[in-house]
Amino acid sequence: MKYVTAGYEPQDVLQYFEDLSRIPRGSGNCAQVAQYVYDWGKNLGLEAWKDEYHNVILKKPGTPGCENLPPVMLQGHLDIVAVKLPESDHNFLTDPLPLYVKDGMLRSNGTTLGADNGNACAYMMGVLARNDLVHPPLECVFTSDEEIGLVGAEKIPAEAFSAKRMINMDAGGEDQSATCVSCAGGIELVMTQVPVWQDAKGNFIRLFIHGLKGGHSAGAINSGRGNAGKLMARLLNAVSLKTKTVVAKMYGGQKMNAIMSEMEAVISVEDLDAALAVIEKTVADIKDELRATDAGFVCEYAPCDAPEKMLDDKQSKALVAFVLAMPNGVRDMSFEIEGHVLNSNNLGAVWVSDEEIRVWTFNRSGDDSRQDAMAEEIMSLADVFGYKVTQGAKFFGWKFNPESKMRELHTKLMKEVFDIELKMEATHGGLETGVFFGKEPEMDIICFGPKGSGAHTPEEYLDLESFKEMFDYLCKFLRALTKE
Repeated sequence: MKYVTAGYEPQDVLQYFEDLSRIPRGSGNCAQVAQYVYDWGKNLGLEAWKDEYHNVILKKPGTPGCENLPPVMLQGHLDIVAVKLPESDHNFLTDPLPLYVKDGMLRSNGTTLGADNGNACAYMMGVLARNDLVHPPLECVFTSDEEIGLVGAEKIPAEAFSAKRMINMDAGGEDQSATCVSCAGGIELVMTQVPVWQDAKGNFIRLFIHGLKGGHSAGAINSGRGNAGKLMARLLNAVSLKTKTVVAKMYGGQKMNAIMSEMEAVISVEDLDAALAVIEKTVADIKDELRATDAGFVCEYAPCDAPEKMLDDKQSKALVAFVLAMPNGVRDMSFEIEGHVLNSNNLGAVWVSDEEIRVWTFNRSGDDSRQDAMAEEIMSLADVFGYKVTQGAKFFGWKFNPESKMRELHTKLMKEVFDIELKMEATHGGLETGVFFGKEPEMDIICFGPKGSGAHTPEEYLDLESFKEMFDYLCKFLRALTKE
C-alpha cells in the first residue's frame, strides 16, 4: 500500500494516521472506524471494549516491572469535522481523504485533514503496537462524535476505565508553549409559562434590534457585546416607567449557547409620544455604551398596526422583569488563571408564541459547584416569576488543579526536551476532559499534541516534524511516569 508520508518518521505511526484517513469518519459516521480500531486492537491481543455509541477502549498491561503501577489514560476522538471546498467533489461518506505532503506539512486536497483528532488516534495505536517502550498500564480511549457535542465521551460508563491520570491529545495548535488546564461545564435551563391573552388595545409600536455581533457564549462572553434580549427588556422596562406598556410579541434567539444578536417586539402603549421619546433616548444611550464593543447595534422602531391580541397586563410586566433580572454575561473571573472566565450565563432565547412563553439560558463554569449554584439562582428567579423550569443538557467542567502532579511532570519535561516554559491556559468551552473529570473527580489531566492549524477547515495542516517530536515526547512522558 502506498503512503504519502513515506520517508517521514515515525513511519509506523504516520501509516496508522493514513490508514484511518482511508475510512470515512465524519461526525455521526463513526461505526466503521470504531470497528476497525476495535478489530485492530483484538488482533494485537489487547483487551478491547466497544459500545453501541462507537467508543473504543484498548488496554495494554504495563511493561515488565511496571505492571502494578497506576494506569494512565490516553485519549482522543475518532470523528472529524467534514468540510470541503465548494468545488471539491469529495464524498465524505465513501471516499478516503486525498492526503498529500507539501513543505513538510500534511494536508488534504480540498477537505479537512482530520488531524483533529487523527493525530491522537495514531499516537495511541503507535504506543499500543510498539513493544520497545517503557510505560505503565495503558487505557487508550477512542471516543466518537466529539465534534457534535462530546456525545461519545458522555456515554462511556465510569466503570469502563480505572485510570486516574489522563493525557488528552486533542490539543496542539500553533503554540506549543500553552497547555490547557481547565474547561467549563454547562447547564441548559428552559423556563416556560402558558401565555394568558387579552384583546389588543392601545397604541402599538414595533421594535427590532439587530446589527449586534452575537457570537459563541464560550469564546465571546467576555467581549462586552450586547445581548438583544437583555437590551430589549431594558427598552421595554424604560417605556413602562413612563406609560402603561403591554407585550404583544417578543421573539429573539436561536440557540442556548449563542449570544442573542436580534430580537423583535411589538408593544401596546398608552401614551405613544412618551413611549417614542423614551425609546429614542434609551437607544441613543445603548448605542453610546456599545460604541467600542458592538458598534453595529441598531434598533428600528415605529408605530404599527394593532395585532389581534396581547399578553395579560400582569404577565407582560412579569416577563419583562424576568428577562431584565436574568443574570447574563461574566459572573466570575478566575483568580488562578489570568484572564480566564470562570463562571457565566447566557440568555440564549426569548420566545412568545400562541401556546408558550419560553426563556432559554446556558450557564458555564470551570467549577461544578459554582455552576450548580448559578443554576439554582436562575431557577429560584424563575420560580418567583411563575415559570416552570426544565433542565436540559448538562456536562461537567474540568476544575483547575493547582497541585497537579501530571502538569508538574509535563512542565519539567517540556523544559528539558524543548526548552519551553509552559504557560497555563483555560477554555470557557466544553472539552472531553471535563466529561472524564466528571466521571472521575480525582482524574489528573494534561493536554498536548503536535503543531498544526486550520482545524475544521480545508486549510487544515499537520506539521510532520512536530508530529514526530511530540510522539517521541509522549514516549518519554510515559517512561517518566514509571519513575514517579
